[in-house]
Amino acid sequence: MARKDDILKSFLTHELLENKYNLKQEQLPETVREALNSDIPIVKSIALIIDGLESKPPITNTALNVQLRQYLKDYAL
Repeated sequence: MARKDDILKSFLTHELLENKYNLKQEQLPETVREALNSDIPIVKSIALIIDGLESKPPITNTALNVQLRQYLKDYAL
């Protein structure tokens, strides 16, 4: 499993996310690639952050902020 997939799993299995967003283990993707296609906004948002920061070269904070805000504006809210 790739490092970014391990990071994703670490976030998605945190009890705060599980409790606040009622995420069930069977709903959760196994990889960042799967998470980027998720219909669950918090899952896709986390995947966007991880994918951006783990890319080579890493995305800048400003570019990541713009990308995430655009996603939330267009699809999640």
